[in-house]
Amino acid sequence: MAQTRVIWNHAEEERLLHSPTGPVGRDMARKGELVAAEQRRTCPVSEDGSHGRPPGYMRSRIQSELHRDELGLYVDVGTDAHTPDGKPYPIFVELGTRPHTITSHGDYPLRNAKTGQVFGKTVQHPGTTAQPFIRPSLNVLRGA
Repeated sequence: MAQTRVIWNHAEEERLLHSPTGPVGRDMARKGELVAAEQRRTCPVSEDGSHGRPPGYMRSRIQSELHRDELGLYVDVGTDAHTPDGKPYPIFVELGTRPHTITSHGDYPLRNAKTGQVFGKTVQHPGTTAQPFIRPSLNVLRGA
């Protein structure tokens, strides 16, 4: 009976399956960039900016990065855009917000800096409508 000896090249297996430069890593990076490009394409952009940021701030912060941790390769796609007080507002755009109260953080009324309109120390915000662009962007992977 003939015998076959197989020598497994663990370094090559690591490169093929787990290295950012291997075919799996390159494919993941490519697909991550497809999702990021779709998010940039469909991301809502306010005409006059938001929270003191220029128009397109959230869109300009969308990126795709290939990483590796103890479980293996993964792609982080999204935006790190935030409000001046540190809140991640892309989630508010994606999901919308309920009506809520906005209160001044000092002994002064809330106002619109662009128009000069004064609202008072407390305002009832009507909430915002969801404008999904993150979850729908994953649909580009269906044919990729």
